[in-house]
Amino acid sequence: MAVVRATLVYVFIALYILIVAPIGMAWTFFSRDTTFIYGAARLCVRMAGWMCRVKVIVRGREKVMPGQNYVFLSNHQGNFDGPVLLHVLACDFRALIKKEMMRIPVLSLVMRQVQFVPIDRSNPIQARAGLEHGARLLRQGYSFIAFPEGTRSRDGRLRPFKKGVFLMALRAGTPILPITILNTRTIQPPGAYGISPGTVEVIFHDAIPTTSRGSGARNQLVERTRAAIAGALENQHVPPACDEASIEAGRSASSP
Repeated sequence: MAVVRATLVYVFIALYILIVAPIGMAWTFFSRDTTFIYGAARLCVRMAGWMCRVKVIVRGREKVMPGQNYVFLSNHQGNFDGPVLLHVLACDFRALIKKEMMRIPVLSLVMRQVQFVPIDRSNPIQARAGLEHGARLLRQGYSFIAFPEGTRSRDGRLRPFKKGVFLMALRAGTPILPITILNTRTIQPPGAYGISPGTVEVIFHDAIPTTSRGSGARNQLVERTRAAIAGALENQHVPPACDEASIEAGRSASSP
């Protein structure tokens, strides 16, 4: 049943994108307004969540102050993490994404139009240019989401954090708001095709200011963000750290 459910959802999403994306892109091109694209994306996510019988519980939403942009940083356990954040965040955020995602037909054009920033980790010069572009967008008032682990955790444990996004937040002076996402791994583990019903919990933590300067500011931000996210994972009896030695450079219940 999990495989059948996943197939139906993937077909629905593919058809939705093929039909709606050209309309949204045309609207955005002429109006210079991304509201339609984000609204359509949220509708798609919520319909897919209903089809999958996935519910979302949100805690701490009041910690997101109206009118303030943030760098939202979350742990990464499964494919549902990005759609869940789209569902629970009211702002039309930008995102740091892996360069490989820009190979996805049609969707890559949408991501480019809404100014998602691809990061090429194999090319330090291009990676720095991407982070500088992200910092400029932050200074313009946009919020960002990113997964500082860089990739999905295979065992549910928190992986080392990449430091680039923290430097981006420091350069823009934009506060970081840590988020812990629980249970997406049980709905669709990394590498699995099938989708199982379940409940995802999203926990917003206190925002962390980026006003500090000095050589240790970035490391302090990494440690504070990691501690906030790991604390909620520990409460769910998920090991908070992997064996790698160092840290590297709403709605109370609804369907996503």
